[in-house]
Amino acid sequence: MFGYTLQPGNYFPLRIFIITMTDKINLSSFELLLLGVGQPAEMESVAPLRKGDLCPKCENGYLDYNGLLQLECPVCGFVNGDSGGCT
Repeated sequence: MFGYTLQPGNYFPLRIFIITMTDKINLSSFELLLLGVGQPAEMESVAPLRKGDLCPKCENGYLDYNGLLQLECPVCGFVNGDSGGCT
């Protein structure tokens, strides 16, 4: 069987390793991802920005729509999103 001959009293050609919690093993990044190790905790949900909300960048201006249907701060120039809205 796979080039291994069984001899009397030797019935397990492969060694069995038991990994305990104290053993240090190196896992690939894919294995860590599957196990959920090192994943950030759930982020808190944030309400979407709306017209009239205080600017999240400068906290001085109020957001309003520009010609591209983007929320924009008239004080600091903050623009929410790179593209405009659907029409």
